[in-house]
Amino acid sequence: MEKKMNKPVILVVDDESEARSVIITFLKDRYECDFFEAEDGEEAVKFVQSRSCDVMILDIKMPKKNGMAVIKEAKGINAGLDILIISGWVSDDVAKEAMDSGATDYAVKPMDLKAINLKFAGILDKRGQKISKI
Repeated sequence: MEKKMNKPVILVVDDESEARSVIITFLKDRYECDFFEAEDGEEAVKFVQSRSCDVMILDIKMPKKNGMAVIKEAKGINAGLDILIISGWVSDDVAKEAMDSGATDYAVKPMDLKAINLKFAGILDKRGQKISKI
């Protein structure tokens, strides 16, 4: 009998609700995942504390708690968490700091959904969790 794989749990964190919605709608059409959203860094850390999460798609510049702080705290709670940074101000220094802090990869805003899709698919592949709908 084939073992049923649990759907990956994905948390999309961005202070712009439209950005969260676009990412979730785009990826939901392509992958069998359970998507959740958080509107700021504090909410994101609380989510990771309260339940299992496989991949976080994270904006860097947010109120209350910025993405760099979220990366460090979330990885401290769940070392196996993969984090895909999406930010409008990813300089080489910011990208290096994010990767050094534990981020898996990053994409630059304005959102290039094809690039996000490729990076997201790569993360799921690496985790052995890629359940594609198309």
